[in-house]
Amino acid sequence: MSNQKGVGLTRRTILKSIPALSAVSAAGQFFTGSAQAQEGLEFGYTICDNCNQMPMCGIRFQKQGNTVVSVGNWKEHNGKLLCNKGLATLQRLYNPNRLLYPMKRTNPKGSEDPGFVRISWEEALATIASNLKAIKEKYGPEKILVFCGDPKEPRPAAMRLARYLGTYHYATESSVACRKGSLLAEQLVYGSEYSGGCGPKTKSYMVMATNGAWSKPHGWWNMINAAKKRGVNIIVIDSRRTKTAELATVHLQPRQGTDAALGAGICRVLFEEGLYNKEFCDKWVHGVEEYRNYCKDFTPEKTEELTGVPAELVVKAARLYAQGPGSFALTSQSLSHSTNGVNNARALLNIPAILGFVDIPGGALFGVGPKGYIVHDNGLTEDFVDYKWFKEHKKDRLDKDFVPVWNHTQVQFNPNQLPEHVKNGKIRAFCGFGYNVMIWPQPDQYAEAIKNMDFSFATDYFYRDISHRDLDIILPAAMNFERYAPFGNHGGNMVSVRTPTKPMGEAKEDWWIALQIGCLVDDPKHFFDGDVLKACDSMLKEWGTTYADCQKNLPNMTKVEGPKQQPLKYEKGLLRHDGQPGFDTPTGKIELSSSITKMHNLGTIPIYVEPFQPTQEYPIKLINGTRKPYITHSKTRTDSPYLLEIEPMSTIDINPKDAEARGIKEGDKVLIKNQYGQARAQARVSIIVPPGTAGMQYGWRGDQNSQVLIPRVWDKLSGYAPYFETTVQITKEA
Repeated sequence: MSNQKGVGLTRRTILKSIPALSAVSAAGQFFTGSAQAQEGLEFGYTICDNCNQMPMCGIRFQKQGNTVVSVGNWKEHNGKLLCNKGLATLQRLYNPNRLLYPMKRTNPKGSEDPGFVRISWEEALATIASNLKAIKEKYGPEKILVFCGDPKEPRPAAMRLARYLGTYHYATESSVACRKGSLLAEQLVYGSEYSGGCGPKTKSYMVMATNGAWSKPHGWWNMINAAKKRGVNIIVIDSRRTKTAELATVHLQPRQGTDAALGAGICRVLFEEGLYNKEFCDKWVHGVEEYRNYCKDFTPEKTEELTGVPAELVVKAARLYAQGPGSFALTSQSLSHSTNGVNNARALLNIPAILGFVDIPGGALFGVGPKGYIVHDNGLTEDFVDYKWFKEHKKDRLDKDFVPVWNHTQVQFNPNQLPEHVKNGKIRAFCGFGYNVMIWPQPDQYAEAIKNMDFSFATDYFYRDISHRDLDIILPAAMNFERYAPFGNHGGNMVSVRTPTKPMGEAKEDWWIALQIGCLVDDPKHFFDGDVLKACDSMLKEWGTTYADCQKNLPNMTKVEGPKQQPLKYEKGLLRHDGQPGFDTPTGKIELSSSITKMHNLGTIPIYVEPFQPTQEYPIKLINGTRKPYITHSKTRTDSPYLLEIEPMSTIDINPKDAEARGIKEGDKVLIKNQYGQARAQARVSIIVPPGTAGMQYGWRGDQNSQVLIPRVWDKLSGYAPYFETTVQITKEA
């Protein structure tokens, strides 16, 4: 399988594998030049999966026969503008290193050469089914881990497979380290996922540690620029001087991991100056006095001492934001990626809470969607994945003692103790859909754990050494141009579907794979007899349409049945599962003091805990996992050489003062080292990071993998590792 590594692949060589020579046009379209003059071109539609979201931006493509010859913007789609990553999906589609046939390992686990050989789909599926049934019968279904990584698109089918296998150990890359840590904070405070836009009535907008200029470069970025032009007061809380921060009326740059102190400091100003909404707090907020008393010690001067944010800016930000009505955007990752991460996020979420900027015109609104729609777990609907069954079995999961608050609130299993579970015989089989071992800290430990399982398989677009070398079976997954499922559900109850091409080689879409395995291990009726479109229609019919009807409506998206967005849903009984007024928390109120953390003896209010401190040996705080506008962590490396040419090596942002002290110049090769490991990168000398801080992406392979620098130390609420808190030394490479 050495030919699957993609070593030495360049844009020039990969373009030779696409019919005719390709280029990028000024109109935002990746195309084959000679195809423009050919007859018989047809349009098709699909959805981009290159940002690791679940279905995101729309792609209109042209095909000649079964060959896609151009990709461009789908102007009728909500996400109508493609970035570099979307344009590069065509190059990825025809990458000659794609995995195109089912493969099985023939050499013993741990061998330098796994000896993968091609097998039939019949043999692959039969082997998987027989092994899963044997482990289920001998040890119990809960010994099987079903894991969905990148892209997120297979999640509904994979979760349904877990349900009918009988294992509640279903995990995703989000339960390792992504958005769900911040979501947990939102659930503890507000009872459900909650972060909003910046509408025409918004007067103040707080951006909490997110750089939408890079992570959401079209819709969100246009929105905040329009807000800036309208005179909205924009308060950005971010350690880095990002493109988003350049728009700020006030930019607060706390030291990494000190946001709980900053949140308390801002709330103190609001309390002490009478700027908070007392009437709203008295009726709808729990724990106000407890948190207010805690905040008293966080004077502007004390807050500056702890966070590095000047006292006068703490006061100014509080007063400007209070003018409202205000909304906010909470980071998808960074706040929760530290040892006190969930509490850091909770503290910032308390700011709009005490101001009453909750589900009001001009404020952040709770999302709405079609019947049963699940936003944060990406299971599409509760009925499709039998959400109730997973909730009933939370108490049986292996993470109940490791992260009891996570276990209490999340249906996804936290798999960060996988090495321990495998060693103790608690997990014996692994079903992976697009998983990547490099999302974990100290990834070799997780690769070793998967190697030591009784049986393991995975689906993917490419063969990836560290993740796949000790699997028993690898299955070729169809890409976004070649799949029906899942359909996209977008704002305003709008659905988008696809017109896929025939997959390359023998690739199959992940949904088909999961449904076929399900048919072999359980009643085929639970898996729609293996039919992907029947599976999609089981949900779409509940929303008043079908996949075929949506296809007939193309290029327009299809509006489905669902509630309309409206403010003050908490007054109308639209947020709680019992239909009563209030919020979906134990008290029915916004909880500054959490009933759930109290129940598990993990405190009540989001207190400040001192983060890792720089030392003489390791004086630089590392932010590990920063976004780039043209690459999504480990997935677009050799897969899309066009993007790799933009950034051919892992880079690290280092402040000019720190660079000068180390004799480092722009473009120098550097070593990043701490007591846990060492990685290489290329220096980018930039004021985007303050002195004493450096930022880089994770997921690069080999000696450029920064995940080896992260300790297996966990936030007690989420079980996340301190990706944004560890300390390192940076030196120029000899």
